[in-house]
Amino acid sequence: MNQKEKRQHLLRTFVRSKGLFACFSLVLSLLLVVGSTYAWITSADERVNRTDANQRRLSAIVEEDFDQVFHWSPGTTKEKNIRVRNTGEMPAIVRISLKEFFVGFETDVTDKHRTTDNGNGNLKVYGSPSATTIDVNKTETWAVGNTYEISANTHYKAAVALLDQTYSYKGTRTEPLPTIELNFEAGKLFDQENPPAASDKQYWYYEKGYFYYSEVLQPKEVTPNLLDSVSLSSAYVNQYKGALYRLTSEMDAHDLTKELISDWSLTNSDYAYTLYQSKLDHGN
Repeated sequence: MNQKEKRQHLLRTFVRSKGLFACFSLVLSLLLVVGSTYAWITSADERVNRTDANQRRLSAIVEEDFDQVFHWSPGTTKEKNIRVRNTGEMPAIVRISLKEFFVGFETDVTDKHRTTDNGNGNLKVYGSPSATTIDVNKTETWAVGNTYEISANTHYKAAVALLDQTYSYKGTRTEPLPTIELNFEAGKLFDQENPPAASDKQYWYYEKGYFYYSEVLQPKEVTPNLLDSVSLSSAYVNQYKGALYRLTSEMDAHDLTKELISDWSLTNSDYAYTLYQSKLDHGN
């Protein structure tokens, strides 16, 4: 039997075997399904990519000029500039909220050299750390009872912790936060008690925990400073010496669509609502 005859014989045998033919058909079908699915996913990804390529990017960042303070004396002022830059490819409307974090440590309640209980004003020292120690860069560790390491055998224990306190401009702040004074850029911040004039441009307006920037921020543009510096008042009491304080800024950036009103929960009684109405695209 030559090679041609052998192939013909093998084919006749395969066709007569219904089991083998069924298996072959199933494998072929699976390959076709997998191939079709792969092609569909690839096609869908390509459509998404093409769509993204046609969209401009919305992006903004908070810029700060600030040198970390290690020894801050009452009555002194330190520079801290806060502003926003549009780093995207489309106009944006921006707002900022400020958050304060504070942790103070235990002080001696008795003087080591006298029998009075007036206290010597020094921070109470612990030789061993607590189970969870305070990390300056991780405010989630700033909790009462946690210790802050000064050296291997010197630790301070937290007695008071104020975390994620939303700064209220001209509002009530928990002690001792009022003695940490935020100095805003002169002539650039307004509120209900001190509204802007019609001629004022490029300013910030405080309302309900947020500082709203008055203008549409174009790509590459930067706002004027919201904050210029922070002062430690001379009224800051000795009880809180050695404490840790952090001021952070949280920024929202939005495109010019009318959804900004609902996304930021603005009502027609809010100044920000009136401020942005004429700047938004309402789809007319």
